Amino acid sequence: MQLCYWSSSKLYLALVLSTYFAMCSAQALVPAREPDRSVLLTGFAVNHPAQLTDIDDIALGFPRELARRLEEGQQFAVRSTPELLSFDWQLSPPTPKMLAQVAQTYDARYVISGDVRNAGIHSVPMVFGLWEKKVRALDVEINVYDAKAGILIERFKFSGNATGDVLVGRDRSFDSEAFRITPFGKTIDDLIEQAADTIRTRLIARP
Repeated sequence: MQLCYWSSSKLYLALVLSTYFAMCSAQALVPAREPDRSVLLTGFAVNHPAQLTDIDDIALGFPRELARRLEEGQQFAVRSTPELLSFDWQLSPPTPKMLAQVAQTYDARYVISGDVRNAGIHSVPMVFGLWEKKVRALDVEINVYDAKAGILIERFKFSGNATGDVLVGRDRSFDSEAFRITPFGKTIDDLIEQAADTIRTRLIARP
């Protein structure tokens, strides 16, 4: 009986230690969110709204989904606001004073704004002009600011194309599964993923 008692105790101790070390390993794999890694996503401007009448609010959907993907790595504390980074709703570079105000209001070091520059559709003649292929472009410009320093860190330009049936439909919620199975919805989704990876890499490297 004594032998059984000691075996059970050792087994229990081994399980406790195993659980402890597993928790430590899991914690080590998840980077801590440092105070200077706070990010604010603002609403995006749309340069040609008439080009995007078939999309369910890309001005808020794009930055919202970008924020979600930046949050996934748990390296940043991410917030979002539907407002544009502007006092007068004009697409002009923010002043250091404005960036400082935003940083204080939202307690964010980095501010990300953007502009959907183009989502036009054009036709490409095929087989000696006997039929046409529809091509839809997507050009997005994203600005990343260090709001506390009052400076622009980087201006990124992302582009993609979709072919075929390039209209999405407003009945498909932005970045839903129904949205992503359309050719242009997939192009938008891929561009958001590319933007998230690029911005994450750039910000992690900053001191």
